[in-house]
Amino acid sequence: MENFSAYNPTRIQFGRDCTKSIGTDAVPLGKKALLLIGKGSVKKHGILAEVTSHLTAAGIVFEVFEGIKSNPEYQVADAAVAHAKRFGAEMIIAVGGGSVIDTAKAVCAGFYSDHSVWEFYSGKGIKPTAALPLLVVLTLAATGTEMNRFTVLQDTANKHKRGWGNELLYPYISYLDPVYTFSVPTGYTAYGIADLMAHTFELYFGVDEAPLSDHLATDIIKLAMEFGPKAIAHPDHYDARANLLWLSTVALNGTLNAGKRNGDFGVHAYEHVLSVLFDIPHGAGLSIIYPAWMKHFYSQIEAKMDFLAARTLGPGNTGKDFITALESFYDQIGTPKRLSDWKIGSDQHALIVQTLLENKVRGSYFDMQKTDYEAILKLMA
Repeated sequence: MENFSAYNPTRIQFGRDCTKSIGTDAVPLGKKALLLIGKGSVKKHGILAEVTSHLTAAGIVFEVFEGIKSNPEYQVADAAVAHAKRFGAEMIIAVGGGSVIDTAKAVCAGFYSDHSVWEFYSGKGIKPTAALPLLVVLTLAATGTEMNRFTVLQDTANKHKRGWGNELLYPYISYLDPVYTFSVPTGYTAYGIADLMAHTFELYFGVDEAPLSDHLATDIIKLAMEFGPKAIAHPDHYDARANLLWLSTVALNGTLNAGKRNGDFGVHAYEHVLSVLFDIPHGAGLSIIYPAWMKHFYSQIEAKMDFLAARTLGPGNTGKDFITALESFYDQIGTPKRLSDWKIGSDQHALIVQTLLENKVRGSYFDMQKTDYEAILKLMA
């Protein structure tokens, strides 16, 4: 095992009606909150009204910033920063999924800056000196951003999608009520499942020896494959939704990284190109790439694949059996496994490769050059 530092200050409130305390929890942070939401689903399903009723009861004054899309753009975050400054926000409350939370993290840091939030993501090493406190009301099991210090935004015009992390970005409290995920459309439920599994794969395929982390990772994959179809078939299945919600949080809250230097995250970097080019949901892009990536690098990861197969499918199964089972699972829950499933044809391949080159897409351990891009692209066509 590698040396590691474990730290996570985020408090989790989990379970039915857990947001009832959000008003009293917010009081020590100030009196004025800017709420960030997506395109209106939290209003339609009454989640926003429920959250704001608790804030009002506690004397918290609030305004709402609406319109964050599933592949969030830095310009929208900049607009939200301007809104927060005009309003004099003392805290940010994100009500939504990963895109809303990632944007909210940028706003928290941008509030004390006089430049675009994109400067934080630029790779120039620009860091915030302070950030507004962040409360999170999660509505989708997917990204794990509710309990980590990372955020991803994109610059669509210049075809860049980048992640960034800072200790100031850990949410203060995250509220995980499985009931709030009942209304998630079937497609986005599936994409969220693919996303949480992809985070687990990225950390599992880190090359360092960390047995406990690897056992936990394979358990997360097995349980996701158990509870995922139940949530798809029965959207109000509380137990399935609750388990998926917690699986997605644990997949990327640092637990699986213990004893490892890093995960690989090459598949995530590859997928960011698909998102910025075609506006494909992140989880959908990941489910397209991962089987192809596993096939391409199979000779280098065969032992890890065999262990994964034995742990998830049972003794005697091989890594190739797992890839077949994974593709069948994607079919079962209804997330794509080929570019053609998303109507991305061969006429787009040259653009994809060129954008991968421009973004210098790599993995931490499994390096990718142009020939790798093309081989993986062929496998997922």
